[in-house]
This record gives sequence, structure tokens and C-alpha cells, in this order.
Amino acid sequence: MKQTSTLVFLGGAREVGRTSMLLELENMNILLDCGINIGVKGENRYPIPPPKKPDVAVVSHAHLDHSGYIPVIARKYGCKIYATPPTQDISEILHMDLLKIAKECNETPPFEVKDVMALRKYFIDSSYRTPLVLEKGTRLTMYRSGHILGSAMIKIETDTLSILYTGDLSMRNSKTLEMADIDVGKVDILIIESTYGHSSDKHPSRQKTEQEFIKTIERTIKRGGKVLIPAFAVGRAQEVMLTLESHMRSKALTSVPIYIDGMIKKINELYRMYWFYLRPQIRRAIRYAKRNPLESKLFTIVKDRDEPVEQEEPCIIISTSGMLEGGPAIFYLKELGSDPKNLICLTGYQVPGTRGRRLLDGERKIELPEEGAIEVLAEVKMFDFSAHADQPSLFRFISYLRGLKKVFCVHGEEIKVLDFSERIKKNKKIEAHAPKVGEEVPL
Repeated sequence: MKQTSTLVFLGGAREVGRTSMLLELENMNILLDCGINIGVKGENRYPIPPPKKPDVAVVSHAHLDHSGYIPVIARKYGCKIYATPPTQDISEILHMDLLKIAKECNETPPFEVKDVMALRKYFIDSSYRTPLVLEKGTRLTMYRSGHILGSAMIKIETDTLSILYTGDLSMRNSKTLEMADIDVGKVDILIIESTYGHSSDKHPSRQKTEQEFIKTIERTIKRGGKVLIPAFAVGRAQEVMLTLESHMRSKALTSVPIYIDGMIKKINELYRMYWFYLRPQIRRAIRYAKRNPLESKLFTIVKDRDEPVEQEEPCIIISTSGMLEGGPAIFYLKELGSDPKNLICLTGYQVPGTRGRRLLDGERKIELPEEGAIEVLAEVKMFDFSAHADQPSLFRFISYLRGLKKVFCVHGEEIKVLDFSERIKKNKKIEAHAPKVGEEVPL
């Protein structure tokens, strides 16, 4: 009897966070991502254990909701882990930062420093559009996903089946990266992220977002306030930095000090190292003009956190973490959050349960680690610098695929994945499903 391939959803199904799936093929088991849910404490923070031992793991990108549990997988199973070189280097920085934050919050992390360092002997370099043979008859190819530096879509092909997992996907060019590759060949089964998969999800144009962002910051500067921008160290921080840099150079934004804190500096160094992954405009600037806009003289790396807080003049502070769950942003929130002259700019998706999401939802009494509760009187605004595709863009991506028979909608809040899967069935006449955590689906 011919064995059926099976897809087991270990996390990230009808939720955002702890994304992980086990693809059981006839000749091997492949783990696709293995992340953590940073907005949750307790057992639902980590993926459920795979029902079978993975022979290999593949990581789409370095964000912790996709890579955060990989050190445990390597320690437990000792399997090869395929990822692009930027994903390997960035995830190491993020894993080490996770350990640091856990220590600050008196939490017990699932892995140790030695587990993070051990990953280097398990990682296998993967390049875009370069097929790798995992086993006889099973191939892995990665394609650009446009989400963050080194992020990839994962395509697994056997002699009879072609499966594409998007990871996190962007269908528009950003200041640093080109959009997702749409020339991925024949796809039978698609596993697609649905972060903004609801019919009400439509991103404003990047130009409109930037104009509103700059206008709001200028208004804050004029009233003598300070601006705190909690940003994801990978992707969002660089977009924000380049936006501020270009508008200050053109005099469209009043020139004030821009302070950079947290691990953004380390990540920026990797952007320079992996310049050939970036958009052609930045590649040319770094390669030929020797000018890296991320190293502009407009930016000051924070050495003493009291300096930007205590200075009387307006300033802008870009700091990790992007959801206010840890890092220096917590210090700045405590120091700046109670002044109504100040501004807090959220620039990316805020996972339910995080401080960023609570602020976004209108809550103003925020608990801080070891500080108790503070009342946030500063202005709070959300600016959609998202590196995720919205629903129209997700549909556009699907329309490029040839031979598609079935779609699984993952990595989205329940209301979004259900809406998205129903609309795929209705509009595309393709079988679509929003799986639950723990569900096993024959392919």
C-alpha cells in the first residue's frame, strides 16, 4: 500500500507565534520552523512535540516566532538545520537576547547559551533558488520571501508532490528588500501565512504611512516632546531608520538627535555583511559609493540611557523590543510614558497579550517588570510599516501559482485564518483549510 504524506501542525495554527509543522514523507520527516509565542507564558509558549523524530529542520527566517525553539530541537534530535546564512547569524543574536530578557524577568528559558552555540555545527547553508537534495527523491529549494534579511519561502518537492511554505511573506518592495519571488514553479500544496488575512486587512500605501509617520513626529518635536519607537531589531528598525534619515536629509523633518539602542547596532552590522541580499539601490550605495545609510552621522548609538531621557531638547529613540516585552524599550517607556508631550510609535504587528498590543487596544495602565504599573499618558500611534502581505496581496501571490490544489492558512489569529480560508474557497475555487494546533492532515 502506498504511504500517504502527512502534515502535522505543532504551533502557529489559528494563532500567531510558535509556528511549527512536521511534514511526514515516505522517506523522511521534515520540521518546518520551530518558534515560540512571546506573548504567552506557560505551556502554550512552545510548539507541541513532533509525533516523529525530525530527520531535518528548515528555518524560514530568524524572528523568534519561527526560530525561537530551534536550539531545543538541535539539542534533542541532533538533526541538520537548513537556513540562509543571514537567518543563521540573526537567529543567534535573537536567541542570546531571549536568554538575556529571560534572566531580567526571572524566567527559565528552554535552552542555554551552549545550546545556541551548538547550532553552528547543525546549520547547513541554503541559498535562494538553489535546489538541495535532502534524500533521494526529495529536494529543498528556498525562494526570497521579502520579509526580513535572509527570509525565505520553503519548497519541498518529491517525485509526486510539490509543497510550498511561505514563512512570512511581503508582496511589496521595502526600503531594504525586494518583494517575494513569484516565480516558484508548480505548487500542489500551499501553506501560507495569514497575519493580515482578514477581508478588512488592507495596508495603506507605504508613501501614505511614511507621510503620516513624519507628520506626527514633527508635531511632537514642535511641542517639545520626545519620540519612542519600539522596533523589531530585524527589518522594522532598518525601515524606520532609513525613513527618518531620508526625511531629515531632505529637511522635511526637523533635525533632532536620533538615538539607537538595543541590539539594532549588531543587526545593522549583518545588513552590511550581507549587502548582496538587499535591494539594488542599497547594494550600489554600499558596494560602490561606500555609503551605508544605516551608518549615517544622524544616528547616535546609546552608551548611557539617561542621556536621551534627561536632555531637555526633543529627540527620537529607536529601541528594541518592538512589542515592549523586553529590552531597553521598557526603560524608555517607564521614563517617557507618563508625559503627554511625548509620542510612542508602534510600527509592526503586536501579538495579543504583549504590552504593545495592550497599548494599541487602548489600555493605559501597563505593568512593568519589577516596576509595578505605570500610567501611560504619552500619545500612542500605530504606523503600518508591516513586512507582512495584506489579504489582497496574499490573493495576488496565490494567483501566480501553477497547479495549486490545496491551501493551508496558518500564522494568523483565528478570525483571520477562518475568513481567509473561506474566501480562498469562494473566490479561487481551491480547497482551503485553517488547521488547529495538533491536527494531522493527510496530503
